[in-house]
Amino acid sequence: MEEFSYKSYTEEENRIYYEAMNRIMEGLRSGLSFNESCSGVSIDNEELRQYIEDDALKIVIAEMHFVQGTSLEEIGNTLQLSVEIINKAHEEMLQDIEITSSEIFRLENPDKPIGNA
Repeated sequence: MEEFSYKSYTEEENRIYYEAMNRIMEGLRSGLSFNESCSGVSIDNEELRQYIEDDALKIVIAEMHFVQGTSLEEIGNTLQLSVEIINKAHEEMLQDIEITSSEIFRLENPDKPIGNA
């Protein structure tokens, strides 16, 4: 399994994050592609920019795929992104869920093993 890093945001980064996220989502709602929506947001910190774009894509996939039932291929077409990019983000989301659920299980059940062994 690929390792993922999780970002802890400062107060200023939180402000930038939410403003950027709102602008990206507004762009998508107005019919822009994912890349067009992201390029409309100016963020000097490249690492923060990448986290925001990754989160935005995962949020859109979660809404469209898990809530609305849209296929990953259709999401790619709608966002004008390759199905490979959509699939990669989808796989990362599932790994994020696995990691988070394991951490919660460990906190709630410190004496129990994780897994099905």
